[in-house]
Amino acid sequence: MLGQDANTKGTAALSKGIKVLSAIAEAPGKLTVRELAEVTALPRPTVYRLLSALVDEGLVRPSKNGHTYQLGNTLVTIAHRALEQTDIRDIAHEHLVALRDLTGETVHLAIFHNNMMLYVDNLDSPERVRMACSLGVSVPLHSTAVGKIYLAHLPEAERDAILSQLALTQVTGHSITSINALRSEIADAQARGWSTDEAENERDIYCFGAAVLNRDSRPVAGISISIPRFRLRAKVEATYVQPLLNTAAAVSRILGHRPAAGESRPARLSTGLQPAIS
Repeated sequence: MLGQDANTKGTAALSKGIKVLSAIAEAPGKLTVRELAEVTALPRPTVYRLLSALVDEGLVRPSKNGHTYQLGNTLVTIAHRALEQTDIRDIAHEHLVALRDLTGETVHLAIFHNNMMLYVDNLDSPERVRMACSLGVSVPLHSTAVGKIYLAHLPEAERDAILSQLALTQVTGHSITSINALRSEIADAQARGWSTDEAENERDIYCFGAAVLNRDSRPVAGISISIPRFRLRAKVEATYVQPLLNTAAAVSRILGHRPAAGESRPARLSTGLQPAIS
C-alpha cells in the first residue's frame, strides 16, 4: 500500500513537472514563477519546488537575475537526439506525398551511404510514363541531383575526400566524367541552393534536387523530383524547384535547421536544360 502511494505521488510530481516544462517550451519568451503558476494552474510553492528540481537536472535554466526561466541545455540535447534517432522517412514522408501531389511527378528521398546515394523513400507519379525506381537502390553521387546537392552542402575538406574516391563512370551519354566539370556543377548548386540531373543517370529523365539539413546545417538527405523529358514544363523554377525547396526546408525545420541570417534566395535557372513544353 505504501509502495502504491509512493508511485502515485511520483507520477503526479512527474506530470506536474512536464506541465511546467511544456509551459516554458510553448511560451514566446521567458516566464516568471508567477506566470508559470498562472499558466499551469499550480500553486507557486509547487512551481518553485518543481523548478528547483528541473534546474538541478539541467532541464530548465534560470536567467541571470534568477527571475525568469527557459529550457535548459540538457532538455535541448535530449530533443535533438530524439530527432536524430527518428527515421528520416517518418519525418519526411507526408511532405514527400504533398510534393508529389502538387507536381504530379515522381519524388525521391535519398541518404548518403558508401559513397553513393541510397533511395529510402519514393512516391511514384500518377502518370503512366514516369521514372521507375525501387527502394534500396543506390545511385552515383556525380550523376544524380540528390548526389550533387548532398556534396554541395558538405564542408570542403569532407567533400574533397569523397570526390577523390569517386569513379566518374559514364552512366548515360550526358553523365559528367570530369572532376573539374563536377566541381563546377557543385559550385552552381551551392550558389543557387538546388541541383540538376539533365538525363545524366537515366535517359530522358530530368531531375531537380534539394538538401535536407540538420540543426548544424549538415546534409542528412536529398529530395528530388524526376520528370520525363517530354513532360518538362517551361517554368521549371515555379513548377518544380520552388515546391521542392519548400519541402526540403519544411523537413529541415523539423530537424532543427534554421537558415542563416541574410541567406539569399535561390538563383534562377541557369543551365542548358531545354523544356519540351512551353
